[in-house]
Amino acid sequence: MKEILADHVREVIIGGIATILVLVAMVVFMATQSTSDATSSEMGDGETSEQMFSATSASAVASSAASDSSAPSAIYVDVKGAVHNPGLKKMTGDMRIVDVVQEAGGFTKQADQRQVNLAQRVTDQQVVFIPQRGEKAPQGTTGTMGTGQATTGQGGQQAPEVDLNNADVTQLQQLDGVGEKKAEKIIQYREQNGQFKSVDDLKNVSGFGDKTLERLKPQLRV
Repeated sequence: MKEILADHVREVIIGGIATILVLVAMVVFMATQSTSDATSSEMGDGETSEQMFSATSASAVASSAASDSSAPSAIYVDVKGAVHNPGLKKMTGDMRIVDVVQEAGGFTKQADQRQVNLAQRVTDQQVVFIPQRGEKAPQGTTGTMGTGQATTGQGGQQAPEVDLNNADVTQLQQLDGVGEKKAEKIIQYREQNGQFKSVDDLKNVSGFGDKTLERLKPQLRV
C-alpha cells in the first residue's frame, strides 16, 4: 500500500513539474512573439517617417527652385543728371524710375521733377537723365517727359510737348487754355525779342502769369 501511494505521489509531482514547464514555455514564446511584433511595427514606422521626410525635402527643393526661377533678374541702369549719387546702379526688372532716383540718393534741389516720369519701368543698359530746371534731357536718354512722351493736361487729356521757338499758331493752341489770341502773342513776342531762352521767359508774354506758366510747363520745351 505504501509503495502504491509513493508511486502515485511521484506521478503527481512529475505531472505538476511537466505542466509548469509547459506553461513557462508558452509564456516565454508569447513574450518573444510580442517583442518581435513590436520591433517590426517600429521598423515600419521608421520607414514611413523616412519616406515622409524624403517627400518633404523634395517638395522644399522644388519650391525653392521655382522661387529662384521666378525672381526678377538683375539689370544695370546708368543714372545721370540732377541726383545726389549718379552712376551705374544695380536694379531689377520690376523696378521703376522712382526706385532708380531713390537708389541714386534722390533729387538735388536743382532737379526739374516735372520732367521726370517716375512711373516708367527700367530696362537693362538704360540711361536715365534727370534734368535741372531749364534743361532738356539729351536724345537717347529715358525716364523724362522730354523724350517724346506725352504729358497729361487738364481733364486727363494727353497734351504733346510744344516747342515755344518753332510752334505755329495752330500748334500753340494745343496747350491747355491757350486760344488763338494768346498763341499770336507768343509768336509776336518771338518775332520782336528772338527765341525763348527758357520756358520761364513765357512770363514776359502778356497774359501768362506764374500760375499759368506752372500749369503749362510740363507741356512746353525750347
